[in-house]
Amino acid sequence: MSDQWDFYRLLVDDMPASIFVDLGIASGAPLVQFPNLAFLSVRMQQPRPDGLSSQDEYEALIALEDGVSESIGHSGRSIYVGRNTCGGHRDFYFYTDDSTIEAVLRNAMAKWPDYEFETGTRADADWSVYWNFLYPSAEDFQRISNRNLIDKLREHGDQIEAPRKIDHFAIFKTQSGSDGFVSYLRSNGYNISHTTGASGEQFDVAFDRVDQPSRMDEVTIELHGAALGHNGEYDGWGCSIVK
Repeated sequence: MSDQWDFYRLLVDDMPASIFVDLGIASGAPLVQFPNLAFLSVRMQQPRPDGLSSQDEYEALIALEDGVSESIGHSGRSIYVGRNTCGGHRDFYFYTDDSTIEAVLRNAMAKWPDYEFETGTRADADWSVYWNFLYPSAEDFQRISNRNLIDKLREHGDQIEAPRKIDHFAIFKTQSGSDGFVSYLRSNGYNISHTTGASGEQFDVAFDRVDQPSRMDEVTIELHGAALGHNGEYDGWGCSIVK
């Protein structure tokens, strides 16, 4: 496992879900020495009404997770890559070359006799479950970035519901893409604070609008899609602190 883990919210089968995933391992994935997927699906005892985990069960679930991941890590033949919490279950995912991993998982769960669980394995040399299910999409990465920035604002006493000027940035591969995005921005109430011409193969646009930091998921997902539609990339936002 790497030390670069993060989580994000989404819908899985139209139900609220939360995925916690090892992002750092992506640079080397798939790891050929771990060609099989194993899972452990645990039924939570005190889920919230929406099927996610509750604060009442937080400590028990973290202890269970730590115990299970430690158990499968002893042999060096398995690696823990992420979990999904949804519908009253917490599902843990591992990649392995250990044919006995289900027995290892069952032995680990013997320390938690009050929890119902299931295990399973299948071949997944391409790590399709990691890439197609656990790994965040571009929009999910934007939401992760938004949450991390809002958390930092809160740490400084910011009132995230308070409107203020929000600065944004975007990068484009062509002048026509940059120009088209600027037209989109102006039609949606943004002020264009700076644009650059060709710098190698990059065209930059800096822009701003008065908004609430609490709305940044809605705002930035729209900007992400608009930038992508003009052959570009939305590159984030920033703002002053309002206490």
